Formats: sequence, structure tokens, C-alpha cells
Amino acid sequence: MHSIQNQMKEILRRKEYYLALKQVHRLTALGVSLGLLLMAALLLAPGITGIVAPPRASTLGATILGPEAGGYVLVALLAFVLGIVAILLPQQYRQLKKNKERRRGDS
Repeated sequence: MHSIQNQMKEILRRKEYYLALKQVHRLTALGVSLGLLLMAALLLAPGITGIVAPPRASTLGATILGPEAGGYVLVALLAFVLGIVAILLPQQYRQLKKNKERRRGDS
């Protein structure tokens, strides 16, 4: 029979593990949803599929400010956020594995 203190330690370890696992699942869901949103933006954004007018000499190539560039800006922003999620997800997964190994070592 385990003492109450050992049982409470085990309960707290399991709670920490499941909270970390929940965070990894949230990041995974965020990454998948951002990826799908990025693909939808690539297919449906009017600035991506439309014809972009050549830059005029007076704009000096600053087409990012043009009305046709909205889709490109949206896709760039989504790709940036997806990159951040792709960086954070492996870090969270490593932390989860480290906590799991530490939990096994304490038992």
C-alpha cells in the first residue's frame, strides 16, 4: 500500500504530464488549421490568382502597397505564423518526453 504522500506526488506528476500533452495537442491543431488556412488562401485569395499589373516607374517597384497585393500579404502572414508553430511544436514535444522520462526515473 502506498502512502498518501506518494499517491499525491503521482497524481501531481500525471496532472503535469497531461497538461503538457494537452498543450502539444493544441499546438498540433493550430498548425494543422493554419496549414489548411494557408492552402485555402493560396487557392482563393484574389491577389494570388488574379493578374498583377506590372510596376509603374513612379512606384519604384513598391507593389506591396498596391491593391492586388492583399492576397500575398495574407499568405506571407499565414506562412510566418505556421513557421512559428512548426518551431514551437517540436520544443513542446521534447519537453513532454523529458517530463515523461523524469517521471519514470522518480518511480
